Amino acid sequence: MLIDLNRPDMPLRGDGAFSVLNEDVPAWPFGALMVYGFPACWSAAAVVGLVALAGAGRSRRFTRGCQTVVGALLLLPFAAIAVAMTNIFVSPRLSTLALLGCLPSTVFGVLVIHQAQRYRRMPLWLPLAAFGGGLIMGGGFGATMGTWLTSYLPNYLWAPGAGVKQLEHTVNTAVYFGAGVFEELSKGAVIAVLFLLFRRHFDGVVSGVVIGAMAGLGFNYVESVLYITYGDGVYANLQYWLRQSLGLMAAHTAFTAAIGAGFGLARQLRTPGARRAVIACGFLAAIGTHATNNLLLRYFQHEVGDWFPDASDAVWVLVVFPAAILLFQGPLLVLYLLLLRRGLRDQTAGLAVELSIEAARGHGAVTWGELPALLNPARRFRVKVDALRRGGLQAYCRLARLHAAQFDLGMHLWHASRDDVDPYDKRNVAQLRERVLRLKAEGAALFPGPNAGVST
Repeated sequence: MLIDLNRPDMPLRGDGAFSVLNEDVPAWPFGALMVYGFPACWSAAAVVGLVALAGAGRSRRFTRGCQTVVGALLLLPFAAIAVAMTNIFVSPRLSTLALLGCLPSTVFGVLVIHQAQRYRRMPLWLPLAAFGGGLIMGGGFGATMGTWLTSYLPNYLWAPGAGVKQLEHTVNTAVYFGAGVFEELSKGAVIAVLFLLFRRHFDGVVSGVVIGAMAGLGFNYVESVLYITYGDGVYANLQYWLRQSLGLMAAHTAFTAAIGAGFGLARQLRTPGARRAVIACGFLAAIGTHATNNLLLRYFQHEVGDWFPDASDAVWVLVVFPAAILLFQGPLLVLYLLLLRRGLRDQTAGLAVELSIEAARGHGAVTWGELPALLNPARRFRVKVDALRRGGLQAYCRLARLHAAQFDLGMHLWHASRDDVDPYDKRNVAQLRERVLRLKAEGAALFPGPNAGVST
């Protein structure tokens, strides 16, 4: 609002050389949502917050309900703008087809990222919350700031005698660079909130990469629809190939995975200064790579035509564009895959030590016979398939819950050994051990026989 109210006047209008120069406010629906949506929803959130404070002595259910309403009102404008990004108000039929068309590949990406957790897995709702947060906050905030820059930056940069073409170039450069800054800040904010609220589910680099990649994948979904529907879908096939096939695990997925890796590494560090430094490095890696990728791709699109004047469309689609993506986005893709690999190795080493100690204690929650399957994902899968064949789906699900409970116990012991959990989590170790023993007892009652209650 301050940017809008204080923008200087620019006398040039109507020459058509630069479309932004012909507009005073962003086009509908972005303009209406930004000018009216944020003040209305946030004012309503303030009123509900005051009601909650006035009724502080009421039931806990009332307080939680007010908090939920406040959160929904704060996010509603971003969600509305993210929906508007899909061009659903401009081309509803094309937008719906694009949303449905991008869904299978996006679901595939979600499953691949979720399966990267070979040992302890976060509850599925947490990665899905990161996906939704990246879609809403990344799309809503990123589109808002991009629209502000495109609409009002010319007013601030305009000077008598300035060339329109130079002004257009400067504004476009700022928008391309700003996309890397604002989009990564918004997706990073989603990761930060989840990290603060559900820190117990962050085990290290693996959890951080998964949450970050999910947030990036959510944003990639809504942005893919935006570009597929642009210009009545004139470049739909190319955009789908670049964003939902070739670049599904690169681009935004890779950018935000770097931020998540920073939070995951922070979970394993002891000093607050080191945690802040590694989180800042994650943000800088994502913002720097994203902004550089945008600017170089823009340069590439303008200049590469002179390099390959006789190249066919097939060469562009199958060779030139993939080479550009590999060159500009490949390094960060390799980085987060290497971090993921290192995180999995750290988890294997840490769990091997802690679960062996737990087996030596003789409580029965983990036995020596179970260790080979727990520490080997392929062998653990074979054990579960064998349980499925012998006892059906119920036996398979019971064994999966048992493994999850044993990994919960092992991860808590691992964090406790590094002094990076609070006393409440340390007291929970006994409860987690009791949960494992209870699941083993239930399995023995359902499927009596030798080793029925354990995962050998």
